[in-house]
Amino acid sequence: MKQILHWSWFLLFCLPVDGNSHLDLKKWEDIKFISHSTGDLLLDVFRSDDKQLRSAILCLHGGFWAKGSKKFMHPLALALVEKGYVAVCSNYRLTDVAPAPAQLHDVFSAIRFLRENSSDYGIDPKKIGVTGSSAGGYLAVMSAVFDYGDKSARPNAAVGMGAQTDLLSPHIQHSTVLNWSKFMGGFYHEVPQNYLKQSPIVHLTKDDPPIAIICGEYDKPSTRANAFRKKATQLGVPTWLTEISGAPHGLLKSSKHRVIAINALDNFLKSHLGKKDKNSEQRTSR
Repeated sequence: MKQILHWSWFLLFCLPVDGNSHLDLKKWEDIKFISHSTGDLLLDVFRSDDKQLRSAILCLHGGFWAKGSKKFMHPLALALVEKGYVAVCSNYRLTDVAPAPAQLHDVFSAIRFLRENSSDYGIDPKKIGVTGSSAGGYLAVMSAVFDYGDKSARPNAAVGMGAQTDLLSPHIQHSTVLNWSKFMGGFYHEVPQNYLKQSPIVHLTKDDPPIAIICGEYDKPSTRANAFRKKATQLGVPTWLTEISGAPHGLLKSSKHRVIAINALDNFLKSHLGKKDKNSEQRTSR
C-alpha cells in the first residue's frame, strides 16, 4: 500500500534530550495508514537524514483510550531519532467512536503499514518495535502478545510504560471510572469476559517477542507487571523492568524521568530487536 508522502526537511534541528546535539532530521507528517467509517487514521515518521536502514519504533500516546493525539509522542520520537531509530507516532480510534479491541486493531494496521512501506522510510522490516505510555503502553504490550493471525502486524519487541498487563487486577475489577466502561463496553461486573479477552497476561505464549516494562515509583503496583513478567520468564520470553525513582504514572512529563525512560527503552530495544536466544530477565536499578 503506497501513499503520497507529505514531507519536510529540518536542518540542524536541536533535539530536546541533549541541548548540545544537532541532527539533520527528515520528517513525514499526517500519512494515512488506514481508513474507517469514522475517518482516516494518520501517522508521522521521523528519522535522521541518511541512507542507513534502521530499526523503527512505533510510539503510542496515552489518555485512557478516550483522548490524546500522536503529537503527544513527538518529544519521545525525536529523542529516539537521536538514539538512532526511525520513530513513528500514530493515532488510533478513541472510545468516543469505538470500544476495544478497535484500538489494538489500529496498532496492528500501523505496524503492517510500516512493514509494507518500509523502503519508503529506510526501515528494517525485521526490526520494528512498539512502545507507549499508559493506555498506549497497554496497547504496545497487547500488540506483542495477541495472536492477530497476521505476522506482518506483530512487533519484534515491545516496551510498555505505565502499562496495565492484567485487567483482572482487583483495582480494575472494582473500578467505577467511566473510561474503563467505555473502553471495555461495560464495567467488570457487567462484562467480565471482555476484560479477560483483552488482558495481556492471558495471551502470553512462548513465541512472543521480548517485552519490557517501565513504571514510576508512585505508579500502581499492577503496572510493575509482576505476574506478567513472572509468566513471561517461565515461558522464556525476555522481559525487563525499569522502575524510575520519584516518577508518577505520567513518567514522560518530567525531563529528568523522561531521559531515564528513553535510556531504558534504548538499552532494551538495542539488546533485542532482530536478535533471538536472549531469555534472561533483568531489572534496571533505580
